Amino acid sequence: MSFVVNGADWNFHGLSSAEAEELIDRALAFVETSRERGEPVSIGDDFQTRPMYEEATLWELFSADSPLPLPRELSQELSAWLMRAPRYADSELWPAGFEDTMISIGGAPAIINEDVAWVHYSIRSGVPSASLNLRTSDIIVTNTAAGNVEVHFVSDEPGRTRFWRDMIVLDGDLFESLLRFASRAYPDLHFVDEVLTGADHHLAGGYLALRQRVKRALEVLNDWGSWVFTSPPPALAPGETPPLDTNTSPSNRVIELRFAGFGITAAPENPDVRGHRASREARETLVSGRTLYCEWHVKLQPHQNRIHFHKPIPESGNKVIIGMIHEHLSLPG
Repeated sequence: MSFVVNGADWNFHGLSSAEAEELIDRALAFVETSRERGEPVSIGDDFQTRPMYEEATLWELFSADSPLPLPRELSQELSAWLMRAPRYADSELWPAGFEDTMISIGGAPAIINEDVAWVHYSIRSGVPSASLNLRTSDIIVTNTAAGNVEVHFVSDEPGRTRFWRDMIVLDGDLFESLLRFASRAYPDLHFVDEVLTGADHHLAGGYLALRQRVKRALEVLNDWGSWVFTSPPPALAPGETPPLDTNTSPSNRVIELRFAGFGITAAPENPDVRGHRASREARETLVSGRTLYCEWHVKLQPHQNRIHFHKPIPESGNKVIIGMIHEHLSLPG
């Protein structure tokens, strides 16, 4: 289970038709991305029958006498989604405690909210789950008679990414946890085959001793790597300084300073490494038949343990490429 639609948040009271349409469009975009990534989005049994504006249900908002008229094409998109949307109540296994759906959200008085309660008890059972909201992304403490849980209320892509990264920790923050969730926690990275599975063996001291540094490096490369490599100088941080020439690429020095600004130490190899065959080949990898020299590397420690990466290319879906994670690749001499 991944995301459960919080039906209570589909309340359009006080909104214009345009504002409601914008919120629904955003939710549909989130659902479509979830479908592409194989992340289920489930609904409650009452989602299509609960009032969403005055007494009108979702489909009544598209009727001729709707109190909040919405465009017909939007109803078609909703139909396409809801026809195939799973209902969490149809799950073979219910999370322990779900019979009690009285839940307090963020310290508010307890109410019946089956959607959020399902997420609450799923997390207590160790199942990655989040509440899909229309408006905000935040982590909020929920409380039932069974105890407190931090629930991710997600409405956008940054919220989704934060959820999956926190699931690594919830899963035990072990090497296996990283392997299980890396593709979802770092969706804008292209991991070369087996680069992650061998990381625990190739890092001096193993992954656990370095996990905070590894995760921080992957976060920066995922969130900002493309900007670092492609945004014209002289800005060292997003929005800092308008570019002098939009067609200019950043120098290596600017790239290093940008990564430093995000809290990681990254640098290219010295030129003599490329000229030394064994050293060069140790840093080469294939992506869609193209040989890449991963000279850029994050220094996890001053003298050992590196993450070698390559700037985005079309063959990687314009994602930063993680080529090697290793104690230290061979050098000339």
